[in-house]
Amino acid sequence: MKSNIFLSSVLAISALFSAASFAAPAADQQAKMAAAYKSNNIKQGLIGVCVDEKTKAGALKALSKEEVNKLCKCNVEYQGRMSQSLQWELQGAENAKDQKRFATAMQGFAKTEQPKFKACLGTALEAKLAKLQQQK
Repeated sequence: MKSNIFLSSVLAISALFSAASFAAPAADQQAKMAAAYKSNNIKQGLIGVCVDEKTKAGALKALSKEEVNKLCKCNVEYQGRMSQSLQWELQGAENAKDQKRFATAMQGFAKTEQPKFKACLGTALEAKLAKLQQQK
């Protein structure tokens, strides 16, 4: 039960703060991602893209700049541990707009990765994100 609540919270928070990515011009976002992948430090480049997108989505109204950076760092690390096969399954579910399939694909991964993700966030940020989720 806690795993499902955590998973839905992570997905909801991610969706909440990623809304700007859909509003951003595709060419602009593609250019930022391409620059991140061409950099000497790809991970830091991806974190930078994440921070930029979350800031545009209004994350700084609810979180400090340090918290947004930490959330993005944890998200990039979390995504980095996903297998290519899982990424394909998630993309397929998203393309099909099948939330149940998406959630099912994420459950196993989230179960093993939840402790690492929570440790990365820290208890204070995790509590703040949970509180924001309850306010929605």
